[in-house]
Amino acid sequence: MSELKAGVAKANITPYVGAFLAGFGSRDHGCEGVHDELFARTLVLQSGGTAIAIVSCDLIGLTRASIETVRKQIEAATGIPAGHAMVACTHTHSGPTVGLLRHPGLDPELVHVTEKKIAGAVVMAHRALAEAMLGSGKGRARVGINRRERKPDGSTALGKNPEGPIDPDVGVLRVDRADGTPLAIVVNHACHPVVLGGGNYQVSADYPGQVAAFVEGVYPGAVCLYLNGCCGNINPTVVGGTFEEARRTGVFLGAEAVQVAETLRTVADAGLASATTVVEAPLAPLPSAEEARNTVEQRTRALEEKLAKGEITRALYEADWQRGWARDVMAEYSKTDRQRTRPLEVHGLRLGDALLIGTPGETFVELGLAIKAASPVPKTLIAAYANGNVGYIPTAKAFDEGGYEVESAHKFYYGVYRFTPEVERLVTSAAVELAKELAAG
Repeated sequence: MSELKAGVAKANITPYVGAFLAGFGSRDHGCEGVHDELFARTLVLQSGGTAIAIVSCDLIGLTRASIETVRKQIEAATGIPAGHAMVACTHTHSGPTVGLLRHPGLDPELVHVTEKKIAGAVVMAHRALAEAMLGSGKGRARVGINRRERKPDGSTALGKNPEGPIDPDVGVLRVDRADGTPLAIVVNHACHPVVLGGGNYQVSADYPGQVAAFVEGVYPGAVCLYLNGCCGNINPTVVGGTFEEARRTGVFLGAEAVQVAETLRTVADAGLASATTVVEAPLAPLPSAEEARNTVEQRTRALEEKLAKGEITRALYEADWQRGWARDVMAEYSKTDRQRTRPLEVHGLRLGDALLIGTPGETFVELGLAIKAASPVPKTLIAAYANGNVGYIPTAKAFDEGGYEVESAHKFYYGVYRFTPEVERLVTSAAVELAKELAAG
């Protein structure tokens, strides 16, 4: 029997006042203050010859380049293989811009410092490894609603769809010290962190930060990692609300997580494994170069008129996402070998009697539900926004229905292309096969 060891740590990744916040395209100046601080929380587990790291960052998401940088730093400092580190983000829309979206005010120096802090948190957790025990379970809560509202004219808009699917699971991992006191609580639930809206200019981890604060308050000395689930089409019932509403949402979820944690029996004999697979997701054709050129010209005229009237700031003029995307389309046509597919890493971790599957984007809830239903392990948790963020990973049906996630979002992200409907089948199948492989191992 291999003895389980665990270590935890957290690093403060709060940006400076004045840094631009990510998640809403309407923000035209930097943050004005800090409501609650942002953290990179990490859990390192080791059993036998296998070591893994799980990281939860209070960020909108990280680019693939940042993930590779962080993983390399982790491996160099700890020996944990790069592919054994799952670096996920809570997807707060009130954290700093980190190069993922076409926002103004990107500060590359802040990005590099943040990368080092994330890796440093893993190093600290690795140095703190000590005898531990692991347990897992699930509860249920509902704080979100499907947001793909079907309008009378047949179109799809961001709104509320009470008949649409959600995922009420609250997955919980509990890691105890040798004396039975909690060392780490991992909480997994699927809901967009947009209780705070685009009018907020205060740094905040939104409701995931409140989940962590509540759980850490119940278990002093423990670290709570919040892993957001497949919430690409799930919003909280309150959007654009107050800090108090974010707190209430976090406390509600946190209380359910604590209730589950209190029922769990932790054991030292908990096997670990890590496996990854890469899906080559096909990309849809681009509009013509002429269409892109016309978009640039029309958008520029419209922006200049707004700028002259004082309706937008110079920052929004320079960073306009629609014009930036059209320019990138034009640049793509100058290449002799254009991109046809985009690699998506699906990552799986076996954690005792539980599985944690990571998908690299704003995965729709239907995919998460399908993966859980087909997984041979009942305690299967899904973390979206893991190991990078490629934008939305929708269902095939969503492409027929239209709406922001399939028509516009890829332009707001730095991706030039959008996916084809095949992406649902490819990601779901890859995740299920990974689950089967880890369960068999």
